[in-house]
Amino acid sequence: MRVLLFSLVIFFSVSGFSQQNATVKEYQQAFTTYPFSDPNPIPSFTIIYPYFRFDGFTDKPEKKEWKVVALENDFIKLTILPEVGGKIWSAVEKKTGKPFVYENHVVKFRDIAMRGPWTSGGIEANYGTIGHTPNCATPVDYIARENSDGSASCFIGVLDLLTGTHWTVEINLPKDKAYFTTKSFWYNPTSVDQPYYSWMNAGFKTEGNLEYIYPGTHYFGHEGEYNDWPVNQQNGKAISFYDNNNFGGYKSYHVFGKYTNFFGGYWHKDGLGVARYSTRDDKAGKKIWIWGLSQQGMIWEKLLTDTDGQYTEMQSGRLFNQTAEKSSFTPFKHKNFSPYATDAWTEYWMPVLKTKGFVEANEYGALNFKNENGWLKIYFSAVQKIDDSLVVKDEDKIIYQKILRLQPLETFTDSIKINTNAQHLLFALGGNKLVHNTNPDVYNLSRPLDSPKKFDWESSYGLYVMGKELLDEKMYAAAEEKLIASLKKDENFLPALVKMSELMYRNGRWNDALSFAKKALSINTNDGASNYYYGLANEKLHNEFDAKDGFELAALSMEFRTSAYTELSKIYMQQKNWSKAIEYADKALDFNRYNIPALQNKAIALRKINVADAAKKILDIILLFDPLNHFAGFENYLWQPSEKNKENFTSMFRGEMINENYQQLGLIYFNNNCFDEAETVFQWAPGNLSRYWQAFIKYKRGDSFESDLSSAINMSPAFVFPYRTEDEEMLLWAIKNNNSWKPKYFLALLYKNENKITECNDLFNECGDRPNFAPFYAARAAVAGATSPLDDLEKALSLAKDDWRYNKLLSEYYLEKKQNKEALNIAGSFFKSHPKDYIMGM
Repeated sequence: MRVLLFSLVIFFSVSGFSQQNATVKEYQQAFTTYPFSDPNPIPSFTIIYPYFRFDGFTDKPEKKEWKVVALENDFIKLTILPEVGGKIWSAVEKKTGKPFVYENHVVKFRDIAMRGPWTSGGIEANYGTIGHTPNCATPVDYIARENSDGSASCFIGVLDLLTGTHWTVEINLPKDKAYFTTKSFWYNPTSVDQPYYSWMNAGFKTEGNLEYIYPGTHYFGHEGEYNDWPVNQQNGKAISFYDNNNFGGYKSYHVFGKYTNFFGGYWHKDGLGVARYSTRDDKAGKKIWIWGLSQQGMIWEKLLTDTDGQYTEMQSGRLFNQTAEKSSFTPFKHKNFSPYATDAWTEYWMPVLKTKGFVEANEYGALNFKNENGWLKIYFSAVQKIDDSLVVKDEDKIIYQKILRLQPLETFTDSIKINTNAQHLLFALGGNKLVHNTNPDVYNLSRPLDSPKKFDWESSYGLYVMGKELLDEKMYAAAEEKLIASLKKDENFLPALVKMSELMYRNGRWNDALSFAKKALSINTNDGASNYYYGLANEKLHNEFDAKDGFELAALSMEFRTSAYTELSKIYMQQKNWSKAIEYADKALDFNRYNIPALQNKAIALRKINVADAAKKILDIILLFDPLNHFAGFENYLWQPSEKNKENFTSMFRGEMINENYQQLGLIYFNNNCFDEAETVFQWAPGNLSRYWQAFIKYKRGDSFESDLSSAINMSPAFVFPYRTEDEEMLLWAIKNNNSWKPKYFLALLYKNENKITECNDLFNECGDRPNFAPFYAARAAVAGATSPLDDLEKALSLAKDDWRYNKLLSEYYLEKKQNKEALNIAGSFFKSHPKDYIMGM
């Protein structure tokens, strides 16, 4: 009886243990924080426009409360900071209580990212253009929830202004697994190519005899150069061990050369490791970042943390390397994100316990083996329940077989006597759930590492390639120069004509875009890209039938099929031909079921013809793909307008750039001639430009707009950086209907961003000296061909004498002119009265 009772207790304990659901908690937690501050109101005529930088950093800590989202199951606890870029701040393996991701116990912002502030540790998602995401230190949209399958999720998401793309990451913790997943959903809702860059950066401590477990034969640098891996041939060091990298400076190892779908690290002193797994088509790139073990790198330990020691990064990427400019001259080039394209992928992150390293890892666990003195020692660390046979073969002969019955975080070990000549062993768990071949050459890849030595970069094709590469880096002015040079070599080179059409369209030069597209079509009337950009240019010029003609022929090309159908759906939306709009949205979805703009078109059209059930199913699909989607929230409000549903919608705007998210949503409706919905969105939206748009939409509808336009004009121009082509029509209208300098200034910024320098200068000069706004003069001074830079910088300084930026700009002007005494007078005088200003001090 006692035995039966004991068995029942054990049964129900294990049964209950396996049924524990993962949980979500949200709370405020005080962290020692070194905050950032001092946003720059001067428009940045660099690759980060329309974002602004933060320039204020401190060595004085303070206690600051941050929102924390905690996901927890019986094996792992995760914390996420949605106000610090949505970073996964910590991941703790509960069996030992040890973090398997670097956990920084202070929030120490330092000037590292493209907009300045960045913090070390945790796991950070990056999408769009090379570098840390513009939102890596600021709040993001997020929601957290417990799911019907017993798992828990936190979704973080951002509208990336640099590319116009949207990304969402679901951080999911299953109820019964010792891993968590990050599921990315990234889409391009624009009608043109965008830069394509996505790397997940994960931080890990360096102390503990860390080994990087990165199967490969070579590593690349950012410029496509490569060397041997894992042994440095110059010094003979196994650089796969962190401590052996005590030579040279910073290290970026993009490891390559073997067909694998995992990587990780193992701290041999701790008996603990970490593995990251995904299918290889999801993430082929794997990188190691090391600050360097000299003082050059180790200085960052104290700059970025107080007590947690040095860290390193293990990163996963969609491409093989993080491509810098010179990588364009190697096989490892940049890539573009196609119009209306969507990408989705999943990664697994897991602890590894007491395996002395590992040679294979996936969602079942991590396997290691060691062949020592005729004994094969086997280790397997499980991350989910295992009830499978482990088989080891030598050639075709089974030399070991055993049923493994393991719970998550249990480690199996065994050893068997084997033939010392056995070199090619095959391990298989559960048939093919986890397989590893010990043959050192079996996973080797033969992909070329060098470009042809005689490739002519000055040929029409070579110049075109450089132009395309620069386009994919958002270096549009430089791209235009290369494409023009290509066409000078061969005026009929079709790929360059197409890229010039795309570039002219991107910059709002509709007639030029049409001219290049027509010339391309005169060479090949069936070319998909030529037809697509021909359609886009004609659509902007209101040539309806030419636009349809272009898109219909572009749809014959698989590359542009879903994009062309989406554009045709948009045309019918503008004409309020709802049935045709739905028809072409469905055609677009046939070739990309994740096409969010096509789903949005269909949802609007279904609402317009009052088909509630079908419309709400579409909204459910959108929210299934992207639970942070603001469009779906607004459409749900439109079906049932109420203060409660309005609050449900507006409360989901949690990120830094709330005004930009509202404007993006409003323009979805405006571009589809749905002015009532657009007006509501802009009415609720914060920010200066939203007031202009509200007035413009009233004008479009034939309503009185004067009061709204006057209200917009009276608002501060600070931190208003227009960058959307749609803003041009609205700002031209505002200029026509009001004599203020502000809309001229805004349009000048837009024209500068579109490389329309003549038009930009004309508008800046029309403003004269009327503005009493220092950033205006600093911006005008930076634009070649505007009024005297010296006069503008002196005017800016007269308006903001105590702002270091204008003192610095004027000092730099004199330095550039070799007038060092004048430069020193400006800088020295300011530093004397502001001795704590370290920037001017330097």
